[in-house]
Amino acid sequence: MFGVTMKVSELKERYAEQVNGVKEAIANYRVPVLDRNLLLRAISAAVGSFTFLFGLFQGGVVFYALMFLLVMVSSFEWNQITKGNRWFYLGAVVTIVLPYTSMMYIYMLPHGAIILMWLTLSIWSTDIAAYFVGRSYGVRKIMPTISPNKTWAGLWGGMAFSAVSTLVMSMIFGLFFVPHSLFIGMIIALVAQCGDFTESAIKRWCGVKDSGFIFPGHGGVLDRMDGFIFTAPLVACYVQRFSKFFIS
Repeated sequence: MFGVTMKVSELKERYAEQVNGVKEAIANYRVPVLDRNLLLRAISAAVGSFTFLFGLFQGGVVFYALMFLLVMVSSFEWNQITKGNRWFYLGAVVTIVLPYTSMMYIYMLPHGAIILMWLTLSIWSTDIAAYFVGRSYGVRKIMPTISPNKTWAGLWGGMAFSAVSTLVMSMIFGLFFVPHSLFIGMIIALVAQCGDFTESAIKRWCGVKDSGFIFPGHGGVLDRMDGFIFTAPLVACYVQRFSKFFIS
């Protein structure tokens, strides 16, 4: 009888410990809150994307005025980054003149607005996918001394997402033949990352983190438009020389 009483007492103690453990776990549980920086990035990206696409579809004076404003702000940010060093003005040809001139050229082509919209959405979808995939699965860094947050997983995720977005837009707007969409989508994602690394390297050399502050969570216009540095000239040449890949 005494032995049975001891076992019951032990069971009660274990049960009480388990109940207390559950109570403690419930008391310490906190509902995950959306990262404030992520929310800020999402809002500023949405506003910037809407503004650019609005100007693109309005066309005419509105689009040209928007492009002029982007060039002016980019030039101001470049001057602030390089502290007026005249040797860095050569770099402005690559980071400002070349991409914006190429974008204007694309816009003036037949179906140029749709091509430019595709390029824009492809680049930005690459950034979004690379950010989330890299954040979730990224381990191996690509160039940690230049851009410590860029991972190989993020790069592959960005390329895959860009290929899918290009395929979808091709099916909707008749841009490319379907098999070709996957290839050009991945190439755009890869080249866009090269532009990102180029701008990151320049900022590292100049000792600054962001090119500006106009887009909270992202930085300046140069930070937001770095994906166009090499992709815009590439697409301009590609459309001109290999238009046979277009459906219409």
